[in-house]
Amino acid sequence: MLPRSKRANFQIQCVVSSEAGLVRYRFERGSIQMNENAAFVDEIYEKVKSCPNFDEHFRGKEVIIVLDNAPAHSQTEERVTDHDDLVLLRLAPYSRIVLKVKIKGDLALSREELVAARPHGQLTAVRMEILQRGARLNINCMDLRLVNKMALRCQHAVAAAERMKDVQ
Repeated sequence: MLPRSKRANFQIQCVVSSEAGLVRYRFERGSIQMNENAAFVDEIYEKVKSCPNFDEHFRGKEVIIVLDNAPAHSQTEERVTDHDDLVLLRLAPYSRIVLKVKIKGDLALSREELVAARPHGQLTAVRMEILQRGARLNINCMDLRLVNKMALRCQHAVAAAERMKDVQ
């Protein structure tokens, strides 16, 4: 695990569904506060419940939201609005992050722009703009095929956990 940066961060939160692919995303500069994260989870729940597809095919079923192990998620369970049909799950540590790989690929193509000489005080802002551009360009990689591939991986992880085995 890498130490948290003391500099400005750029966070991406995505909501995906095996029925619809990428449902919603947001970009956040700086750290995501736990209250903001809980509000985002509440917003996701309300959006899912109001979706005609959910009402037609999943009425009476639980809304399951899977969170990664980001620090902002550590107290989400206690801060979200309580619903009988809401289940929050946390991924195991060191889960792969697909979008991060895509963004790093875009950053490699922006290498010259990243290392160009800049006036004092502008370097961080320019790098943040490049990172945001990479995220905006690559957010669409979260398509239905990729989401279902990730869902299958989660199913395998759950099955392995039930058998008390490590997941690769």
